[in-house]
Parts: sequence; C-alpha cells; structure tokens
Amino acid sequence: MGKIKNIDLLVISCDAYSDIWDTFFKTFFRYWHDCPLDIHLLSNSKSYNHNEIHPIKVGQDISWSDNLLNGIDQLKKDYVLILFEDLFLNQKVSMTYFNQISKWINNYNPNYLRLCISHKPEYFDAFVGGIPRKTPYKTSTMPCIWKRSTLREILKKGESAWDFEIKGSKRAYEHDGFYAVYKDLIRYNNGVIKGKWRKSILKEGNEYGLNINTISRPVMTTVEEFVYALRKYRSVLFNRLPNKLRRVLKRQ
Repeated sequence: MGKIKNIDLLVISCDAYSDIWDTFFKTFFRYWHDCPLDIHLLSNSKSYNHNEIHPIKVGQDISWSDNLLNGIDQLKKDYVLILFEDLFLNQKVSMTYFNQISKWINNYNPNYLRLCISHKPEYFDAFVGGIPRKTPYKTSTMPCIWKRSTLREILKKGESAWDFEIKGSKRAYEHDGFYAVYKDLIRYNNGVIKGKWRKSILKEGNEYGLNINTISRPVMTTVEEFVYALRKYRSVLFNRLPNKLRRVLKRQ
C-alpha cells in the first residue's frame, strides 16, 4: 500500500511514558495494521525498537508545548495526525473511511479535523461538520488532524496539554477551517490517567495483555476510578449542551 503524501502520524509521548509504548504500538498495529502514514514517536531521548516507527527526539523535557513545537518542526508534510501514547485503540480503523477523510482534506485544506465525536458539529457537508468559530475545547487533543502551520501558530511555549485545550482554544478563535467528523474514525480507551493505570484497563483477560503483577507504574484506586468516571460523564453531558450555553459555563 502506498503512503499518503500529505499527512504524517505523530504519537506524542516522553521518556517518562516509555513503559507503555509497547502496549500502545502492539494495540495500534492490531487495529490499524494497514496504516498508510509514516509513523513518528515524539520522545526526549529514547526510541521504540520497531522498523515502522521513526523517532523524533526533542531532548530535555521543557514543557508539552515546547516538545511538540520542536517535534512538528522535524516533520515535512503539511498535515499531522496526532495521537497520545496512553490512548489505546479498541476497534479496527476503516481504511475506506480514512481514504475518504484524506481526499476531503486534499479538497478543502482545513486547519483542523477532529476524528472522534465530542460536541456535535454544525452541518458543513454530508461528510463532516464545522466547529463553531468560538467554542470551548476548539483545540481538543482528542485524535485529530492538524494543518502543521496552524498548529505551530496556536501552540505557545511553556504550556501543558490542558493549557492548550483551554488557552489554545481562545487563540484558535482567530481561525476558521475547524471541522469534526460525524462518525468516529478512531475509537480508543484511556489507559493512563494522571500517571496511573486505569483499574478497569487491567481487568483479568483484558484485551491489551496487561498483567497487574508486572506493570511498573501505580494503579488508580477504586475511588480514583469512580471520580474519573463521574468527570467523564459530566463531560458527556456538557458536550450535549448548545454551544452558547457551553461558552457561558466556561466563560468563553
């Protein structure tokens, strides 16, 4: 299968999370074995031993935004599909659907295309919807495809990923061309929250082959998992609200 010429895939990580790379990539290739993109791993100094993974090493871990700015400057293509190393795919990625997305990007030259459903987008065409010019989490770090030049413009040194979703969204108000799919291309489970494995991910017989007796990082307590579930449910409810009300609640 030929490579897609205008999109790179970048897995955002750092050396501190190298212990979960094996789980991420084994799962990735299980569900997207025919991925047509060049795959890059952003890290500080470590590499993942796989002939299809191209390392992008940024050195000292200054901040999430500094690392990402450094990383995307080492890419060559106009667009970059971004994934986080702690988001584990749980469903096969449709190449038919992805090829449609790639053709749509070639035709419309967007600044940003979200690949998962969160807040229902406004109608744009039969394939994707538009994200309002002013809306909370406009720069969501869910799986998405960015125009590399636009991402570079919106990123600000010294910020965390959470800063980027809040403050970066406000900076993105200056940009049109933000879209979202109506149907998920990529479905996943959050594997690690605030540096800890999710307890539910480690259930006996889990699909990721994880063994609670051999993992090197801590596991969320039952209470922490419950609090995370409540926050996730609150987020789902928030995303069902009209955009104007969402902006009021977030004071945006």
